[in-house]
Amino acid sequence: MVLTLVAGLLLGVAATGQVRAALTDWQGAAAAEAGSHRRTRRAAAVPATVDGPATQRAAAVAVHDEPPPPQKPRPPRPARPSWPRIGIIALVVAALVALLWVPRVPVHGVAAAVFTFVFGYAAYALPVLPLLLLWPLPRLPRATWPWQLPLVPFVDRRLWTGAELRDLAVATLHYLRERVLTRTTGIALATLGLLHLVRGNPSLLDGGTSRAGGLVGWLLAEPLRLLLATGGAIGLLGGVLVGAGAVIAASVGRAWGTVTGYAVLAVAVAVPLLGAGAGHWLGFEYYLRTEQGRVVVVAGLSPSHRQAVHDTAVAADGLSPSLLALLDKGLQVTGNDDGDRIARALADPSKAAADTYVGDQFELKAGECFDWIGGSSQLRYVTPCNAAHIGEVTYVGHLPFLEDPGRDAVDAAAKAVCEQSYGAYLGVPFGQSFLPLDKPMLPPGWTPRPVIACSVGAVGPWTLKGSRTVAALQQKVPWGAAGGCKVEVPDALRVTAEQPNTRCVAPGPQQRLSVPGGGFAMDLEFAAIGKTAGGARIGAACLDGADLGNGYTFEVTADGVIEIGKLVGGQPAKLAASAKPKNAGPPTTASTPLQVTCKPTADGGIELTAFSTGNRKATAVDRTNPVTRLSPRLMLANAGAGGVVMTTMIFNATRV
Repeated sequence: MVLTLVAGLLLGVAATGQVRAALTDWQGAAAAEAGSHRRTRRAAAVPATVDGPATQRAAAVAVHDEPPPPQKPRPPRPARPSWPRIGIIALVVAALVALLWVPRVPVHGVAAAVFTFVFGYAAYALPVLPLLLLWPLPRLPRATWPWQLPLVPFVDRRLWTGAELRDLAVATLHYLRERVLTRTTGIALATLGLLHLVRGNPSLLDGGTSRAGGLVGWLLAEPLRLLLATGGAIGLLGGVLVGAGAVIAASVGRAWGTVTGYAVLAVAVAVPLLGAGAGHWLGFEYYLRTEQGRVVVVAGLSPSHRQAVHDTAVAADGLSPSLLALLDKGLQVTGNDDGDRIARALADPSKAAADTYVGDQFELKAGECFDWIGGSSQLRYVTPCNAAHIGEVTYVGHLPFLEDPGRDAVDAAAKAVCEQSYGAYLGVPFGQSFLPLDKPMLPPGWTPRPVIACSVGAVGPWTLKGSRTVAALQQKVPWGAAGGCKVEVPDALRVTAEQPNTRCVAPGPQQRLSVPGGGFAMDLEFAAIGKTAGGARIGAACLDGADLGNGYTFEVTADGVIEIGKLVGGQPAKLAASAKPKNAGPPTTASTPLQVTCKPTADGGIELTAFSTGNRKATAVDRTNPVTRLSPRLMLANAGAGGVVMTTMIFNATRV
């Protein structure tokens, strides 16, 4: 507040001479007009007397002979601009009109982008401003700006003296005082600064200034805002605008009459102030975003600019990763109501479900399984889910867009809707399963509320609906293991420990999924690993996907015993073991089925169980710093021999 008052006082001191001269001009114009009206009325009104017409004629002559009161001479009106000047101004106006107002001009887009970057929204008024040069204002008496002084280092090959710098600074301040406080330049600069401030101080880097005061408004208003705060900067620029408008109106009124002066004052002050005031409410775009755990509609000049925030009453918790990424980027909507509708539809796709997706010579419904014709062909046909198929439709429904948001936004929203509807079909939310979604099926071109279809790849000859399946052998995921291991997926899944003393995990580090507090049940079957496998161990694991060195292992040893262990920082510790198998071969000579479970207990521990043929069973409960972020994995741990291969025929994991 103190800085603002000091700046306002200095501005008042600088404008005192111009305001005093303007007031004198205005008073002179008003007095001249009032004197003219009084003389007209005095000459016209001759009182009637009883002496008759002769006396009246004598009185009228006397009135006309009476000398008028002395009046200050009205200054001559400025001369009409020369024809060359009029021609140049006309050419400049025509060029600006063509560049900024005629979209069919080839360079319109480039010119509009450049001018709006520099002047913001005021660029669209630029064709009007040169017309002001046709109505010249009287110049204040001042010395000519010393243009030779800036050339001293180049012409005289020396630096400026103190007196020269002082003269240059004084002349520059006088020039700026006249241009800013007594000319339309001041009104234009103040308007650009006000546009920048009332439209929320947009950043220069995100394009927001192009829809406010442009680069000029940013350069003018940002230092004032940082120094005087937004309110002080608005007050100071408003004072400059009103002062310049008043001085201009007074000069015009002295030359062309007070009525014209009042009109100029109204246009010079009211139009910029009304335009800047409307800029606080109008001309913003709307974006769906997330903020403090809520989905909101943010009004701004760019996706990163904030002017006003509207809560859609949709929580961000439970939204799919792609939907959160789409909202973090900013999804453009037409307004708050449109944002409410789109946010609710994306958060709960079941409200926009459709009966059928119609493709190129095929139709699909949710719950149907399908196959390709010709392998890579895009032609699909419906097939029973208990027969060979390559995909299963999980959702068919509408995207909530009434206006085209662009292909990138449609693709991102379609992926987000498929992820959001994933849990309702498979029984486990997307992001808590290894089963990936196929690319959404979209109609060609654009239609309002387009119908899409979501699908997952086949994981066996059965339907996945409501199965809570989180992993399967046939899934299309990166199975790749860590260094020293190799994973192949021909018909079955083959894991090879290429180096001795290696622990191979599949899926490997590329699959970082871990479900906090999640429990899993796994069904597995392994082929015989060969008599030369030595001390290799095969089995499954519940590991932290973010760090595969932590979690729980279920390993079948070379003699067929099931051991339950715990990994902490890659170091194993034995928790429990089963008896030796009865009437069942070891994994070196026979295939081995295995069922394991890892799930949280009510007291915060982790319950671990493992079963196999031959009456083998092992159980354990870990309550000592248990690992609670788990995901299902296959595991092969070899001992002294390299090249050990584990072939998996069955691997299926579900949430429990």
